[in-house]
Amino acid sequence: MRALRRYVFPVAWLAIFAVIAVALFKLAFVDGMRAEAVTEQPTAQLVTPSVPATVGTVTNVVQLEGSVASDPAVHVRSTAEGTVNFLFVDAGANVSKGDPLFQVQKLVEPDPTLVAVEPDPDEEPAPPPAPVYTYVNVVSPAAGKLTELSVLVDQQVSVGADAATISPGTFSVTGTLTADQQFRLLDRPSSATVTVNGGPAPFDCKAVTVGEAPDGGGTEPEQVGPAAVGPFGPEAPAAAATGTVICAVPADVKVFAGLGATIDITAGTAKNVVVVPTTAVQGSVDTGLVWVVGNDGGEPVERSVTLGLNDGVQVEIVDGLAEGDMVLQFIPGAPGEQMMPGMEGGFGMIGG
Repeated sequence: MRALRRYVFPVAWLAIFAVIAVALFKLAFVDGMRAEAVTEQPTAQLVTPSVPATVGTVTNVVQLEGSVASDPAVHVRSTAEGTVNFLFVDAGANVSKGDPLFQVQKLVEPDPTLVAVEPDPDEEPAPPPAPVYTYVNVVSPAAGKLTELSVLVDQQVSVGADAATISPGTFSVTGTLTADQQFRLLDRPSSATVTVNGGPAPFDCKAVTVGEAPDGGGTEPEQVGPAAVGPFGPEAPAAAATGTVICAVPADVKVFAGLGATIDITAGTAKNVVVVPTTAVQGSVDTGLVWVVGNDGGEPVERSVTLGLNDGVQVEIVDGLAEGDMVLQFIPGAPGEQMMPGMEGGFGMIGG
């Protein structure tokens, strides 16, 4: 037994370790070198996001931020030449349109073409004729408060001279438009709904006027601090203001200059019409282009369409598409196109 422990067991353990070492060597250097390379298969594929043309309702409502402002003062100019003869009102008075403000008199000169009659030497000379004057009343061109009257009695005035200033005491709501919003308001709506911040209930603002930007051209919005950063990088700067909207506040609505307001302008509604997302259309007025996806899975085909109303999210297709037609959701290769997570250049990744 003693000889068994001393000689047999150690030799047995050495044999076992030798077998293990040979097996590990074979796995690592022999079988591993003979293993065939595994060809990797793609686990994702590119697909084109597409959407169907559907039937829906488009309400063209343009919403913009504005503010309440006092209507500008009206400057009164003299409509006659001569001497101020009489003042009908004083500064600070309330006047109506057409009320006389002051009177101008002018001496009528004799007609130089008339031939003077020689006096009869046997008769007493006739007294000189009395001077003849014309009188013209300068009236108020608008209703309001006469804040300034800059003429005095016996003052000489000329046609077009500044004579008075009238504050109408009325208010308007003004806002700025981007180029896209101007295109959506080509029909020139006549009214808008205005909500004054912290003011009265929403009211109809009549006599909507759409015009150019205050300086006659596009104005870049003021940039304060660094540009905002969204989930996909820096966000695009705000669009430049290219136009203005002004509408008159009704006289019975109580507002103050400087209050903020929201202007909602409705410029038409189209019901039960073919619509697609605005991201799928190149162009926004009259005509546009879409890319139609065929059932055979081939390349999308560019197609011209006639456009109708646009609500900023979807656009009416008057002609060129039918309900159910599949189109690309985004314009191919458009810079700054909208992308969904996992999409690049309008293509999505689907795992395999």
